[in-house]
Amino acid sequence: MSTFQIILIVLSWILILGAFLPSFRITHWSVRNFDFIRVQLIPFKVLILAVSLFVMELDSSLALVTQALLCLALLYQIKIILPYLSFFGQKNWPQKQDKTISVISVNVLQENDEYNRLIKLIDEFQPDILLTLETNLKWEKALEAIEKYYPKMKKIPLENRYGMHFYTKLKVKEIQQHFLISEEFPSIEARLEDKEGNNFIFWGIHPPPPSPTEEETSKKKDAELMKVATRVAQYELPTLVIGDFNNVAWSRSSKVFAKVSHLKDTRIGYGLCSTFPVHYRLLRFPLDLLFYSEGIEINKLQRMRDIGSDHFPLFSQFTVISGEHKNPTSISEEDKQEAEETIKDGIEEVKEEKTS
Repeated sequence: MSTFQIILIVLSWILILGAFLPSFRITHWSVRNFDFIRVQLIPFKVLILAVSLFVMELDSSLALVTQALLCLALLYQIKIILPYLSFFGQKNWPQKQDKTISVISVNVLQENDEYNRLIKLIDEFQPDILLTLETNLKWEKALEAIEKYYPKMKKIPLENRYGMHFYTKLKVKEIQQHFLISEEFPSIEARLEDKEGNNFIFWGIHPPPPSPTEEETSKKKDAELMKVATRVAQYELPTLVIGDFNNVAWSRSSKVFAKVSHLKDTRIGYGLCSTFPVHYRLLRFPLDLLFYSEGIEINKLQRMRDIGSDHFPLFSQFTVISGEHKNPTSISEEDKQEAEETIKDGIEEVKEEKTS
């Protein structure tokens, strides 16, 4: 077997493992990061398959098994991504402009000092709700320019890239800040009232990503998502959860989050609406997510223009169509157990870091 054939087989097995392993409860970043680039790996798999058909030895059992498994991995990858592609059952968004609530969620990139680009965007669109992520004291000071639009706000300036600021024009019943897993990572929960008098709950979240430079595993991120999900599952009000999930919609943890919380993913049947990274078009994937409950109707989802961050802002419009929401189904014991174990694992990892 030639060197080129060996390289093809090694690449094929990396792609095979990268397709299947993220679907299991493996939390290490080296596995979980394959979830983020599932779309990009589809053409790469096709290329490797096409080349291997011409250069592989037909009498090699290893080559034949590798080609068969790579083909299976390609089909599996397509099956996962297909519901999120815009040509597959694209939604026709309802248009109820008089009752819609507009939201901008944006990870500003803490070290980004082009404050005016975001301020101009807010001046132009003046959303009813603004959620900013990675905002520190410098960003807080700069964003005083837009406070004239927002009588209610919640500010959590941090210098660890997990600061969070919430601004709204809507009537506020209650705003709480949470540190669900660690004192490093805040989230915001707000009970709001729309113009029609309907109450709903808004969550803004930003859990940490699994990566070689931040968290070795996804345990903290997954635990925070499950914490939010279990709380949302108890609500009787329509609920919307938005933010930089540091997760893709099709990942195992996102799907369990949706099941446990009884929320729906806006992107299913709509399209990828990829928001990260800004400067590498071919590598983009949807990192800023939006999930919503019964009683809420999504009217629009749109990626906005570059503001100097590594994320594009995410613009959405929704309508509260009912002031009450009863969870339609109960979760399976399997999903409930996975959520409980995930929360336990995340809390244990935080404790271990404190004692080490």
